Amino acid sequence: MAIVSFVLHGKHKGNQQLVKQAQLLFGNTFQLHFNYTQFAGHAIELARTAAANSNYVIAVGGDGTMNEVVNGILQSGSTTVVTGLLPCGTGNDFARSTGLQNNVTQLYQLIESKSIKRIDAGLLKLTGTDGKPTERYFINIADVGLGGYIAQRLSGYSRWMGAFLTFQRAIVSGFLRYKHQPVKAVADTFTYEGNILSYIIANGKFFGAGLGVAPDAELSDGKFNITLGANISLWDYLLNLGNVRRSKKINHPEMSYHSATQVTITAVLPLPVDTDGEFAGYTPLQVSVVPGALLMLTAL
Repeated sequence: MAIVSFVLHGKHKGNQQLVKQAQLLFGNTFQLHFNYTQFAGHAIELARTAAANSNYVIAVGGDGTMNEVVNGILQSGSTTVVTGLLPCGTGNDFARSTGLQNNVTQLYQLIESKSIKRIDAGLLKLTGTDGKPTERYFINIADVGLGGYIAQRLSGYSRWMGAFLTFQRAIVSGFLRYKHQPVKAVADTFTYEGNILSYIIANGKFFGAGLGVAPDAELSDGKFNITLGANISLWDYLLNLGNVRRSKKINHPEMSYHSATQVTITAVLPLPVDTDGEFAGYTPLQVSVVPGALLMLTAL
């Protein structure tokens, strides 16, 4: 009997209902395990353990929970476990690139129909929040500059306005406080040296609760899409917000779009790095694609 292990954000209010639904749908066909996070980083441990004895490991939570589950699975070394997601977080941006919903019935149908794709991941080498060199995988987007600055501070924001407005408030505040910084970014396809607002390394298309910053990104093409915002102002952002929400490229002399498989970013001052919506550490940063890193349940 196939084993499905769920890794649930311990504070998610819908956990009890989800468990009942899963037991009703899966109970006669699959063996179910439910694992609850108790602290930041716990999902990595839970997923690493689950990957060793499960056929499916399902992240239940937002992009941060998904990031931790991916790190646990990839650290486990398993090449056969299938990753899934029930998105019930704030932004749920990775789910937008996979068509996944917070719907146990959809999850069951995807497993039954073996709707599985092998997708890429990214490997970051950077200075961790403790000041020591560290490595971290990401599945959706890594961002140097404004995105990292926002991720550092987003935990202090109230979410009563909803995901999109919460992120917009954080972005506007970031524009007003964050200063463009000089960097040198050397990718295998191009080099940039100058000031940046944001250097986005994208595996998926969306971040910031639905901002389509990487229109050409594909999860399984063996490369990243890079969106480079140089001297972009808050006014530039607001004027182009509609196109970004529709995942259209911005026609602006300080915006450019590229693809690459690896990049190294150095800066005069250590710059914050965001990985899948979470603050991960600081530059200097090395990023490389890991082609076909994960077997993933997907609806697209």
